[in-house]
Formats: sequence, structure tokens, C-alpha cells
Amino acid sequence: MKYHAIVRGQEHTVEIAPQEGKYRVVIDGKELLVDAVHLKGFAVSLLSSARSVRCDIEPGKDGQLSVLVGETVHPLELLDERRLRLRKASGKFSMEGPQRVDAPMPGKIVRVLVKAGDEVAEGQGLVVVEAMKMENELKSPKAGKVTELHAVEGAAVESGAKLVVVA
Repeated sequence: MKYHAIVRGQEHTVEIAPQEGKYRVVIDGKELLVDAVHLKGFAVSLLSSARSVRCDIEPGKDGQLSVLVGETVHPLELLDERRLRLRKASGKFSMEGPQRVDAPMPGKIVRVLVKAGDEVAEGQGLVVVEAMKMENELKSPKAGKVTELHAVEGAAVESGAKLVVVA
């Protein structure tokens, strides 16, 4: 499985695969062989390269985690590929120049919330796409004007299809 871990604003790629009763973990290209034992509650004991660590994990919302290792709490966000695409499409960051809002996955346009020429605020909803029986509101990545609108209610869209451009 492939994940994206965001720790202190830095994104790291994490791949995890079972291997001979242990786990092969690759973090940003660095490979580790990890023996993991689930403890009571949300605790895990990890053993790698003769180093043992207990991690107490407190799950939060939308991939947010707090991991206690020793005396230190490490807040992090763990996203799979789908959640990463949805997050990038949701407009949680400010951008310069014209910005495309694309369909994060194949689906159906269920609502178009704007018209071409509309002024929009950063984070304002633009289009609602239904995919895998879930509705996902795609938001404006910046404040600006809707210069292109390709989304049509009821239309099927492929992953990566251009829906809206905000300049």
C-alpha cells in the first residue's frame, strides 16, 4: 500500500508491504524491514535494525494522527492516493495564475455551483462530483474569476478531466 505522510508541512511517500512475517517499509526511497506487534488499544511495538519502539497512536479526523513515541507527540496526516487527490482538488492552498480544477477520479457531475464569469473565494465550492457512491465538493484553489466551466450536471467524467478554471 502506498501513502503520503505529511509531517510538519513536509510530504513523505510511504510504501508498506508484508514480507516474510514482517513489513517492508519504504519511506522516501529508504527501505526498512519492520517487525510490528499490535498492543492493547491503538498501540504498536515496532522492531527494526535491533531498535525497539512503542508507538501510541491517537486517530483523528480525515487521516490526522497523533503518534506518541517516548515522550514526544508527533502530529501527522496519513493520506492514501485517493485522499491526496481529493485534498489537492479541495483548494486547501493558495495559488498564483489560472488554476485548473480537475476530476480527482471517474464519476458523475451531480451539481455545478458556479457559472462562467462568477467571482469566487478561495475554498468556495465549484462542482460536486459523485464517485464510488460518495459526493465530493471540489473547491476553488484561489480567489478569482471562473474563466472556463466545462462541468455539466449529469455528465460522466474521467479522472483528470478539466472541470473549471479559476484565474
